[in-house]
Amino acid sequence: MDCSSAYGLFDELIRVASKTLVEFTVSSQLKIQEKADKSLVTACDRIIDEKLTSIVSSYGFSVISEEGKHVQKIVESGNYVTIDPIDGSLGYIDYANDFYLKNTSVVPFLKDLGPSSDFSLLLGIVENAVPKYGACYNYVTKEKIFLDGDNRANFSRTNARTIYDQENVAYVDQRKGDWIEDRIKETKNTTAITQATVGLKSLYTIINPHKSAIMCHRVQSSGLWEILPAAVASRIFGGEIYDDCGDTLKLNRYIELPGRGCTVIKGEAFAFVRDLIRNKQ
Repeated sequence: MDCSSAYGLFDELIRVASKTLVEFTVSSQLKIQEKADKSLVTACDRIIDEKLTSIVSSYGFSVISEEGKHVQKIVESGNYVTIDPIDGSLGYIDYANDFYLKNTSVVPFLKDLGPSSDFSLLLGIVENAVPKYGACYNYVTKEKIFLDGDNRANFSRTNARTIYDQENVAYVDQRKGDWIEDRIKETKNTTAITQATVGLKSLYTIINPHKSAIMCHRVQSSGLWEILPAAVASRIFGGEIYDDCGDTLKLNRYIELPGRGCTVIKGEAFAFVRDLIRNKQ
C-alpha cells in the first residue's frame, strides 16, 4: 500500500470512529466490563472495533484489533492492520459519566478535561513484519498524527494541544506505576508529564523535540494495537521499543507483548532502564 492510500484509509476510519463514538454515547447507557488483566472495556469500544474491522476487511486486509479475535497466524504472516478503538478507556468513562450526570442533549459531549483524561483511536499497518504506517487520533482535542515509516517528509500532525519540548521527559500514567517508574522520575533534570493513553505517551516520547524521553508503561499488559503507531514513529525519528523482558518489539511473534507492559526510550538519559527491565532488580 502506498502512503496516499494508507492515509486515505486512516481518514475514513477516523470519520467512522468519531461519528460512532458520539452517537453511541449520547444514545446509550454506559456499560463497563473488566478484562482478565484488570483493564476496562465498554460497549462503545466493541461497536467501534466491529465497524472499523469490517471496513478494513473490505479492503482485503487482515486485522489484529484489541476487541476482535486474536489470530496468531495473522501476526505470524507479518501483514496486518492494527486497531485500538479507544486507547484510554478510563478517560472515555470520565467523559461519558460527566455527560450523563449533566443530562444534557448538547452534542458533542467532549469538553476538554485535560491530558490525564484523553482517549484516542490508534491505527497501524504492518507489511513484512515492518511497521509501515501509523495513525493516532485524539477524540477530545482532535489532534491527528499520521506517520509513514519510510519517509519522514510525509509525517503529519494537526491540532496539537501542546507540544512538550523539555530536554528530558518521562511520560507517566495517571495511575501509579512501580519502582522502575520511581527510579525514572529520580533521574536528574527529568520532567514527569502525565498523559492518559499508552498510544499518546509512546508517540510523544518519540515525536516531541526532547533530547531524551521515556514511556515505561507497567500498569497492565500491552497489545500490538497500542504500540504500533510509536513503532512506525521510531523508524523515522529514532527510538527503541521494548517488551517487559527487555527485548525489542517483534511484530510477527505475539499479539500481546510478553510480560507486563512496554517501554519506549529515546536518547541516552534513560538508557539504564533497559537493564532495570531485564534484571527486575
